[in-house]
Amino acid sequence: MEEEKLAERLKSGDHKALEEVTRKYTPLVSTIISNISAGCFSIEDIEETTSDTFITLWYNREKIQTDKLKGFICCIAKNKAKNKIKSNQRHQNVVSIEGMDFEDGLNVSQEIEDKFISKALKDALDEIGEPDREIIIRHYYYYQSSTVISEKMQMNSETVKSRIKRAKEKLKKILTERGWTK
Repeated sequence: MEEEKLAERLKSGDHKALEEVTRKYTPLVSTIISNISAGCFSIEDIEETTSDTFITLWYNREKIQTDKLKGFICCIAKNKAKNKIKSNQRHQNVVSIEGMDFEDGLNVSQEIEDKFISKALKDALDEIGEPDREIIIRHYYYYQSSTVISEKMQMNSETVKSRIKRAKEKLKKILTERGWTK
């Protein structure tokens, strides 16, 4: 109920409500952006994208459904993060390589290998199927504990732990069969 009142105040143009929303949801928004960026954003990029999220919320406050404020904010954060990734990729594509020192951290072969590994892992995750795929993503991508996963997926915590173990074995087998050994 308090959330709905906050959403109503925000919709009516109350700047104090925006401050409250920003204070309350900044950790969540930052986490979403950080997870979506998969380590590609600097701290400054995450902070900037988080700020952009709340600015967009303010300019689109009339679209807020009072009972779905949190979801609306999460959607904005997700879209802002994805747009930032696309923007960064476009800028990287037009950068000239003249004058670049390839020994100063630009390791093209490593980047290519990382992309292949990422694709192989995504394909393997798709192959293990649900609910194991979701459990693995929640555990290793969103860093959720087996207790949190069991609550969200309405499963026994021990079942989640055993599914994580079996899914890891399946992934290892699939990746090994495809030549990915480490």
